[in-house]
Order: sequence, then structure tokens, then C-alpha cells
Amino acid sequence: MSSSHPLSPTIPPLSAGPAPSRRRVSAAELGVLDRELPLGLAEGMHELALCLFEALVLLGTPPDNAKPEGPWLEQLRYFVRLVLAQLEYLSREMGGRGNIYIARGLEVGKDDRDRAILAAFNGQNFNDLAAQHGLTPMRVRQIVARENRRRRKGALKEKA
Repeated sequence: MSSSHPLSPTIPPLSAGPAPSRRRVSAAELGVLDRELPLGLAEGMHELALCLFEALVLLGTPPDNAKPEGPWLEQLRYFVRLVLAQLEYLSREMGGRGNIYIARGLEVGKDDRDRAILAAFNGQNFNDLAAQHGLTPMRVRQIVARENRRRRKGALKEKA
């Protein structure tokens, strides 16, 4: 999937977990965003802009190219325009609704992650599994409890 922009990257498939060794966005790259953002942008919108920009930058560059010059600078400016368009849209469509909860992660790969958690669960390793999968211990407990309910429900159907 790629955009019509000549420098737009091909977007890799989404994964459920953090990338094993991802590069960080450089201060120089972030400077391109900061110079283009409107003054007086609300703090939450500024943080959202940073997150959106970082996601685009990390998808759009080879790890060894972090200097904002030439074609890469043009790509960064294009990313800034995308971020500003997204912020404007979100502001228009969702603005004024108070706090909006943003869930941690997408549903992509969730089933594989949950199966891995259940396979490794030994009855006590909630904290270890949470750390391994970027979740809270409470979320691991919920995954295990959901599976236990599913199994009990299946066992009851078999008896009937």
C-alpha cells in the first residue's frame, strides 16, 4: 500500500508488539516538525502530533538515514503535512468531547499474542508475561480469565 506521493514509503504490515530493535527519531528530524507546527497548539494535540510524526518517520526511512536534507527533508515535510491534516480532521470530528481514551495497541496480532501468553502461563508469572508482551499484569490476568471462562463454558456444553 503506498500513496501517490513519490517519496511515500510502502507501509509494512502492522505487528502486535514493539519492534525488537527500532531506531529513534533524531532531534534534527523532530525539529522539522517543531518548525512547522502552529504556535499555541494544545499540549495534547502537540503530543499526538509527535506520535503521528514519529510513526511516519520510523516507517519511512532506512535506519542509517537520519539527516534531514535533500529527499529525506522533503519526505519529512510531507509527513508534517500529513500530521497537520490528521490533527485538523481529528479536531473537527472529535474536538470538544473531553478526554478521549486511546487503547494501547491495535487488535492486529492479538490472537497470536494471547495464545503465546496462555502457552507460557504457569499460574504465577503474570508480571513476567506482562513485561514480555508490553502489557500490564492486569491485562494478562484478564486474558487468562477470559480463556478460563471459555474453557468452562465449553466443558458445560459437553456435559449437556
